[in-house]
Amino acid sequence: MLPPVDPSTLEQNPGFKTLYKDLCSRKLNSDGSSKDLRRQRAQDETRKKLSTARTEAAKSQILRDSLVDLPSRAKELPSELHEVIEIICAQLHGQIALEDREILEDDTDYFLENIEPISRAISTTLTTTTTHLALIANPDTPPPIPSLPKASTALLDSTSNLADELSHTRIALATLVSKVLQTHRDLLETLIRILEQTMHGSVARATRAQAELLAAKATSLDLQASIHASTHPPPPSLLSALKAYNAAMATQKSTLKSREQGAERTLQAYERAGGKAMLDISARYGHLGAEIEKVKEEIGRLERGE
Repeated sequence: MLPPVDPSTLEQNPGFKTLYKDLCSRKLNSDGSSKDLRRQRAQDETRKKLSTARTEAAKSQILRDSLVDLPSRAKELPSELHEVIEIICAQLHGQIALEDREILEDDTDYFLENIEPISRAISTTLTTTTTHLALIANPDTPPPIPSLPKASTALLDSTSNLADELSHTRIALATLVSKVLQTHRDLLETLIRILEQTMHGSVARATRAQAELLAAKATSLDLQASIHASTHPPPPSLLSALKAYNAAMATQKSTLKSREQGAERTLQAYERAGGKAMLDISARYGHLGAEIEKVKEEIGRLERGE
């Protein structure tokens, strides 16, 4: 078959694309040979005759091989037949000279007289072998023995078809990989372009210039403040006010520190007193509050003259 062509090349050259498709579909076979119907018909007839001859030769070879292995497999045959079978196999393989065959005519006649048990033994051996082949062909559901030729032909055809599909799939995969790589390249180009615009574009340059301007202004203001502080010292009234404020803050801090320490001591005393003492204090406080309320009521009645 023709080698695959890059799809972009076909798209850029429409004439070549038409020629390529015509060659692949009408002029060439899947194996790359030229399509010639007349010659293919003659070749098909020759191929059919060759297949028939091969089949007959294979049958003959299978029978010879089965006959050679028969003495070791067919134990039910008598020993005389084993010897005769070995002699016949030697004759079939040309291991006995022509002048010696007259001496072995009796063995040949004995072989022909017992051809039926020999045929049955060969048939049994071939049936066993064929059963094994059926199991190999399909272990789950072995096909029947008469359909083995069709099954083998179907397997060969499916294997050939799968090989063709695999080659087409490889071509399609190569095309897809090319498209993916092209898309990846386009994506990288777009990313690089965006990065260039982001890092070195007009917007980025304007933002960077604005940031540098603000930084320069901040530096200028800092220098101006330093110069102003150096050339204009604060007035004495401000300094005295700041000192007084610092002293007041220190006093306030000391007072708060003392109150914090007193609260901590009181809390520690409560913790040492325990829960029972706290309940007693609470009860006494409640009783004292009730007495205070009673006294207030008595004072109120006296003031009203009741």
